[in-house]
Amino acid sequence: MIEQHGTLRHTMDKASDVMGGMMGRAKAKTAGATSTAAFIENATIGNRYEIEAAQIALKRSHSEGVRAAAQKMIVDHTAMTHQMQSALRMNETAGAPLPPENLDTRRAKLIEHLETAPDDAFDATYLDQQVLAHKETHDLLSGYAQSGDNSQLRSLAAASDPVVLRHLAAMERLKAGDGG
Repeated sequence: MIEQHGTLRHTMDKASDVMGGMMGRAKAKTAGATSTAAFIENATIGNRYEIEAAQIALKRSHSEGVRAAAQKMIVDHTAMTHQMQSALRMNETAGAPLPPENLDTRRAKLIEHLETAPDDAFDATYLDQQVLAHKETHDLLSGYAQSGDNSQLRSLAAASDPVVLRHLAAMERLKAGDGG
């Protein structure tokens, strides 16, 4: 019975992750595409989520490909976090809101789902979340690069999007079983 409960919980968590990802993409395509405040919030939280999720993957995954991808997420999303911090110190972004310091509820739930995923489903859970998260981040970055209301942050979004697309392609290859 306990095993059934764990399987049911994991199935419910997975459904929640998919629904959250769909809502996140819709939000990224609307408010995040033009509003500086929404862009800063979502880009910052997205980077923080990527780093935290990757740290969990480094501890829990038994796949060399997944661990290598997780290490790449930490390096690249830490760099993107530093680039955001630098951009927010420039005159062109004076008056922009400070980035949030914590994950939002949706991404905190994603982290919880990773932490509680059964060992035999961890890699699939991580990769599923990563594909959804990188699609959302691509929507955010490409939309803001085209329509954002701050030129400095538009440049940052345009420069970051190719990195996110490479991450997405790598995660999709791992999901398909073709390595990273």
